[in-house]
Amino acid sequence: MFARVNIIFGKPDKVENGIAQLEEFDRLAVESTVGNRGLTTLVDRDAGVIVALSYWDEPAHSSEAALTRARESAVAAADGNLVVETYEVATRKSASALEPGSVVRLTRVQIESARIAEGLTFVRDEVLPPLQAGTGFRGAEVLIDRDSGTGLFLTGWTAESDAVNTDKIIGDLREVAATRVGATFPRTETYAVVRSSTRTTIT
Repeated sequence: MFARVNIIFGKPDKVENGIAQLEEFDRLAVESTVGNRGLTTLVDRDAGVIVALSYWDEPAHSSEAALTRARESAVAAADGNLVVETYEVATRKSASALEPGSVVRLTRVQIESARIAEGLTFVRDEVLPPLQAGTGFRGAEVLIDRDSGTGLFLTGWTAESDAVNTDKIIGDLREVAATRVGATFPRTETYAVVRSSTRTTIT
């Protein structure tokens, strides 16, 4: 399965317009397209950033003309700019559905290209288990571009007070990850869930 990550850098006073466009009009276009496996929308209202993660059987399915128009409409509504990233969904763990208002930590990941398999195993076997044991854990997924070694590590939490588990665990493992598998975590962003309809579990 693959993920297309659309990041809209909009204006804070227009972010609700962008969300309304996505949820009231564009979500239907995405979810009704052949090969779609769901859509999760996230927002940082203070920064004016909207993240729409759509999931697909094949990357080509996410490039339909109707979807391109939908993305353009959301960008215009938020009065912003669009950055698009495409990844393979390498790992997904779900404890329960991501409800509106729950918290997502989005951590950027960089793994040495020759050590991607080792890096993914490290995240799955050593980073995920302590997170899953934490209070308020709702789910996690690892997205990876195997050509560049760049990726995203997303964890979902009931509340911000629960999400601090991510910060502590990744902080504790930074040096180990760099030494053992050539993995770094350049930065972490925080978002609120607007809505999630993702349906497929990958282990």
